[in-house]
This record gives sequence, structure tokens and C-alpha cells, in this order.
Amino acid sequence: MVHAGSVAVLVVGLLITSTLSLGSQHLHESNERRLLHQRALEAAAVVGAAIPDIQTPLATAAVLAAATAGSPGPFRQVLAPMVGSGRFTSATLWSVSPTSLRRVVTVGTAPELASESSAAIARVLRPPKSQGTIVINDLLKARDRRLGYGYAAPGAGTHYVVYVEASLPAGRRARVDTNSAFSDLDYALFLGRRADPDELIATSTGGALLGGRRSSQLVTFGSAQILLVVQARGELGGELLARLPWALALAGLVLTLAGAFLVERLSRRRDHAESLARENDELYREQRNVTVALQHGLLPDVLPDVSGVELAARYVAGAEGFDVGGDWYDVVELDDGRVVFVVGDVSGHGLRAATTMAELRYAFRAYAMQGDAPETMLAKVARLISVARDGHFATAVCGVVDVAGHRMTFANAGHPEPLLVAGGDARFLPSPIGAPLGVETGAPYSAVSVEIPMGATVLAYTDGLVERRGEHLDIGRERLRQGSLGLDGSLSDRLSSILATSIPTGSADDTALLGLRWLS
Repeated sequence: MVHAGSVAVLVVGLLITSTLSLGSQHLHESNERRLLHQRALEAAAVVGAAIPDIQTPLATAAVLAAATAGSPGPFRQVLAPMVGSGRFTSATLWSVSPTSLRRVVTVGTAPELASESSAAIARVLRPPKSQGTIVINDLLKARDRRLGYGYAAPGAGTHYVVYVEASLPAGRRARVDTNSAFSDLDYALFLGRRADPDELIATSTGGALLGGRRSSQLVTFGSAQILLVVQARGELGGELLARLPWALALAGLVLTLAGAFLVERLSRRRDHAESLARENDELYREQRNVTVALQHGLLPDVLPDVSGVELAARYVAGAEGFDVGGDWYDVVELDDGRVVFVVGDVSGHGLRAATTMAELRYAFRAYAMQGDAPETMLAKVARLISVARDGHFATAVCGVVDVAGHRMTFANAGHPEPLLVAGGDARFLPSPIGAPLGVETGAPYSAVSVEIPMGATVLAYTDGLVERRGEHLDIGRERLRQGSLGLDGSLSDRLSSILATSIPTGSADDTALLGLRWLS
């Protein structure tokens, strides 16, 4: 069993180690997020700087077209070099009026826009507030993925719109120069405000970005917005800060385990004696459980179901020692409707006392079935035991109950007097007390007969219920008498309440309690 002190050292050490490790990890993550956000801002600035690179030639061509009334020559002179270099796949000059759209001249291949409907062309060339601003045409879903850019010089009435289209990288992959300032980043560009795969313009990986820390920025590009998503390829803050949490965790774990091992080793010698004491206590408890089980096995499993009277019994093993005791009770129902009960206590403890108790119990049952009177049963059983021969004697109270006649006849062999509870009062039933069983005196036993009121209860018990060390017996008897008053519920519940009142913390001796309550 691991010592609590070593566990405490281990727990505290692990808490400190985890706090330092998680703290450094949080610092690393915070630093990486801050650096990545800064790099995203820088990359967004680069994307935004590309707007003039596209808008300037388009604006120049649009101004020349307006100045030359749409002459093709100046238009070709401005945009033909850009189409020829592959920067644009096509460049078209459109004449736009409130009532018509006309293509004036095209440099390069025919634009995808020309194959679309008039309404689609109008949405690109004649959008609200389009003059002086680049209008983006989304051709990402076309077979030849492109982006179109349209620009109209400010003016009223008929004006000219310069429209160019540019092909996007094959496989949606854009190469980042290894010498560039952003070679440590992966990025993706989306047309719009969301990272929609269908609106992916280009990415440095050729596909979706892998899982990890990301940062994004929106860049206003003419009439549209472009979402830039960046992801670091490595540790932006350096490997040392990234490995610091693991280094702290490993060092803290080693120190914690060493400290816990030292505390555990120093504590084991002291714990050895405590472990032996606990083991002895467990052995004692196991032995005691066996004893209690044996004691209950010697008592009746169930009491007979007698018409007109309620029966209940309790047995509580003594709090001291683990030898089996000699307390017992029994109830026998006769054919004529009468009931015989006996409560007894064999002196001493141990297997011999238990054997003697079993012999006496079954002897009483035999004599009861013969129809003997209580005093006769005590006299016969007394001859079966001898304190000189067996080393034990026994006390007992034996009674014959006429249930229908509400009368009980009982005799006493050195046993505590039964208690009669009736009409809100309780009194002990006096009787001539004969010698204990096994003590040879030659004196006969005498019986008394008592009338039992309707609803009354008779309690027969052993001395463990009323006797306390250093306490006068009358105190225990009065405690039992008071505890038996004012109790409601079933007889079984009343017996449990009496035990809880009379021996709340248990008794040094075994205790048997038998109750008989008249129902009619």
C-alpha cells in the first residue's frame, strides 16, 4: 500500500510540474498565435498591394478608350503586352450604355464572359456603383478556372469598360518562392468572406490546409472581398520555446518520482507495524463474523405463524471477544392452540457453551411437544446439565401461552423477569425464581399464571439487555421499561427501537430478545 505522504509528494510534484509545463505551453501557444496573426497581417498587406498592379493598366486603358472614343489601337497598345506575357488570357473593351452592351475589341482569346447571357454580362459590366472600382467576376467553377476583372472610368451616359480575364494556377496550387518572406507559411485564398472550398482561388499546398494553428484576414479587392488564411509550417518562435514544456515536464517528473520514492521508503518501516495491526484487526473481524453466523445458525430461522398473537425476536452478538455465546430463544406451537416459549442463557462462551445451548434448546422443544408444564420442563432440563461436570450452568424463563384465553403461565430458573407492556404502562412480572439449570439444589420450580390484556406485549430477554459494568441493575431495568413505552408500528420495529434505546452502542454480552403481542 502506497503511503499517503508519498502520494502527497507525488501529487504536489505533478501539480507543480504540470503547472510549469502548461504555463510554458500556454506561453508558447500565445506567442505562436501572436506571431501568426502578425504574419497574416503582413501577408494581407501584400495581397492588398496587388490591387494597384491590376487596377492601374485597366484604368489607363479605360481613360484612353474614353479619350479616343473607343479606338482599338491605343487599347491594344496598352494591354497587348500583358496578354502576350501571360498575365491575362484576354482583354476586351466594352461599350456600355443604359440600353446596350457592345464588345468593341478583344486582345487574346475570347473571354468566358462573352459566352454568358446578356443578363450575366450586365451584372459584371453594369453593376451598381461600378465606375472607378474593379469589379470581380467569379469564374472559379468554369472548366478553365479564371477570375475576371472589369473597370469603368467615371463618367455619365455611354462609357467604356475594360474587362480582362486571368487564368488561375493549375491544381489550385500557387508556389511560394523559397526565398520569399513568407516561405515559412502555408496559405489559401478564397473569394468571399468564408473558407468555401468551391471559392478557393489558390493555395500553397494544392488543397485544404492541414490541421493546426491558423489566422485569417479579409482583404477588400475592388467590389469583392478575399479571405486569406495562413498556417505556419513550423514554429515561428523557434524550437527552444516549443520544446520547453516537454523539458520542464520531464525534469519535474524525474524530481517528483525521486522525492515520492524517498518519502515512501522512509515511511514503510513505520507503516509495517500499522499494517500488522490492521491485519490482526481484519482477522479478528473475520473470526467474529464467523462466530455471529454460527450463533444465528443455532437459533430458529423463522418463528411460527400463530393466529391471534404476533411474534418477533432479535439477537445481538456481544461487542467483546469472538467466541460464540450461549444466549437463545425458541417458540413452539402446540396442537391445542397454545404456544410454548423459552429464553435462556448458558454461562460462558465458546464452542462448549454453544453446544450446551443447542442441547438445552432441543430438550425444551421435546418436552414442550410432550405437553409438560413450564416448571416441569425446567426440572427435566436441569437434570441434563451440571456445572460440576460440564463447567456451565444456564438461566431460563419458560412459559406456556393460552392465546385465546389471554393467559400466560411461566416459571423462572435464575433468569431476568419478563416485562408486560399494556395500557400505556409497563411492569415486570414477578415469579418465584428457582436455581439456575445445572446448579443442583433439589428445590422444585414454581410457576405463576398471569392474565394478559388485549393488545398487550410480553418481552422475554437475556441479561445483556439490562446489565452494564459499573451500573446498578435497577438502572438498566428502568431504561428497558421506559424504552418499551409509547412505541408504534409492528412488533419487529418495536423490538428494534428497544434495542436502540437500551444498548445504543452494543453490549459487552450477547443479547436475545423475544416479544409476544396479542392481536385480539
